[in-house]
Amino acid sequence: MTIPSRELKRRARCVLEGKYFFAANTACSLMMYSFFVTLILQYSGLGTTEKPAGIAFYYILWVIMALLGSLLEVGLIRYVYILSRKETETRPALFYAFGKQPDTFILVYAFRYLLALVWFVPAILEIRKLPINPEPLALIKALLPVCLLILAGILPALLASLPYGLACFVLLDQPYISAREALMSSRRLMKGNYLRLFKLWLSFLPYVLLIGGTSGVALLWVKPYFHTTMSQFYMEVSKQKLPEEPQISIVV
Repeated sequence: MTIPSRELKRRARCVLEGKYFFAANTACSLMMYSFFVTLILQYSGLGTTEKPAGIAFYYILWVIMALLGSLLEVGLIRYVYILSRKETETRPALFYAFGKQPDTFILVYAFRYLLALVWFVPAILEIRKLPINPEPLALIKALLPVCLLILAGILPALLASLPYGLACFVLLDQPYISAREALMSSRRLMKGNYLRLFKLWLSFLPYVLLIGGTSGVALLWVKPYFHTTMSQFYMEVSKQKLPEEPQISIVV
């Protein structure tokens, strides 16, 4: 019998009860990393250059920084995964992935990013056409096709990512396998579970709106919550014994 998304999320909240200090601190570190990377790249001026080499270098830097950020996020994922398994509690090791075949984690995340990014290429190309310092009305008119293209890319990007959504957890359990083996293991685990994971991801859509409404502050709570729920999902589909949790009521 499969466990419904609501129950997985309830268990995730139970796991995190009293543990949010370290989880939120790690999420805050990831946010600060993203903020400073964005700030540095924006002030570099490479994004506004007309030279093709400068533009290419700008996007290459973005990709490198995004992959490094993914390696840092593995530390948070590992922490909540350990909590979910009721193993000996440790503080989040932000740099865990850097000592456990970081190239493998990078290849896995690069593959997943590429699968998702390809659906947003039209939107990216449209963004490049936006005028510099436009009038408010002209900006709104120019942004409309960009928003439509982004919305059109979200669903296929999610569907393309589904088979490989558990690859990071596979690597946490087997840190010395190859990236290809981790991706294939994720595909095997996801057989028959695509719709379940898709519904689980969609259930976090209101929290995405919450993040936007709080200028990103809610991410400190949502990010650990999401990764802990994913830990519960992975433990179920990989046939791991899910620890029993007390039946408590938490208002979200």
